[in-house]
Amino acid sequence: MKKINLNYKNLISALILQFFFFQIIGMSKSFIALYAPFTLKIKQYINSFFGMFPFSVGDVFYLILSILLLYLIIRIIIFLIKKKRSLARPFVEKILLIINILYFLFMFSFGLLYHSVQFSNYAQREKISTPDFKAVANYLLKECIALREKVSVDKSGNFAVKQEPMIRRLYQEQSVFYDAPLQKNNLKTSLFSPIMKKLGVQGYYNPFTNEAQVVSGLTPTALPFTLAHEMGHQQGVAPENEASFYSFLMGETSPNTDYQYSVKYRALFHVLRNIYPKDSVFTKNILNNFSSDMKKDYERDKKYSEEVSGAGSQLFSLANNAFLKANRQDGIIAYDYLAGMVVTFYKKNYPSIFEKQ
Repeated sequence: MKKINLNYKNLISALILQFFFFQIIGMSKSFIALYAPFTLKIKQYINSFFGMFPFSVGDVFYLILSILLLYLIIRIIIFLIKKKRSLARPFVEKILLIINILYFLFMFSFGLLYHSVQFSNYAQREKISTPDFKAVANYLLKECIALREKVSVDKSGNFAVKQEPMIRRLYQEQSVFYDAPLQKNNLKTSLFSPIMKKLGVQGYYNPFTNEAQVVSGLTPTALPFTLAHEMGHQQGVAPENEASFYSFLMGETSPNTDYQYSVKYRALFHVLRNIYPKDSVFTKNILNNFSSDMKKDYERDKKYSEEVSGAGSQLFSLANNAFLKANRQDGIIAYDYLAGMVVTFYKKNYPSIFEKQ
């Protein structure tokens, strides 16, 4: 048997071929229809294995990978400085081999799911009018005011959510939502929380271990929504707008008041962000009409945002934008599609909201 020559030219060619191969099979709806349930079945076994570890195995994997790549890059730089290109080439080839392997594993385990759409009924097919956004904003404001009086609070009356009980609750609700077996808990606090906060990241999904990660110290209004968003990725919901909508949809009628308040509160701000450029006065009036408890939550969120904003978060946004576009999404604007999907949901299920416009 002839040995495969893993030189840099062959490795670059392999990466290009992989890219086109996955793009072509991704366009086959029949293939994706078979691939998606098969992948979800595999993910259940992966969850059962990695869920046994109390720490984030994916974070450790990324740490080891980063150290390895840094070592290889340093060796390359040293040999290039010494003008010994022939000695640098094997290290370049090792990096290309790692990229090939990771790209294949990513696309096979998760990347192809970007071609699978689970909530097409709520995708925006036409431009949503400003009055429709306003109607939903008014409705969500009333809902949030009522829910805020029923949520869990600490001794000071501040909204308080305990992470582990909420995770268990969300997995139970996910099981009912999908009429599927209860998943083993594979949602963890990231070991890189301090770094992720500086990058403005609230959570992420690891496609190699199927672990969902959240940063420590998230505000109570963000925590349930973010947990469910990352769990959506575990369930095969790949596009960011759909993962956010999954979180909203499961929480919109959740019997858990804390979860329901979190998703409606977050959805309200997504809707207001779409209204503000057209009618800033309306947006400010909505904010002024927050209950006193909601205003406390808002100030808490604003303080958190100020702490994590900076050059790091802007740099991450640029990188994330490029990643999303590479996976057939409209860059970071994909996150903003949630508002349109929320309005479409209410138009389909609660048309009376729009009758008094």
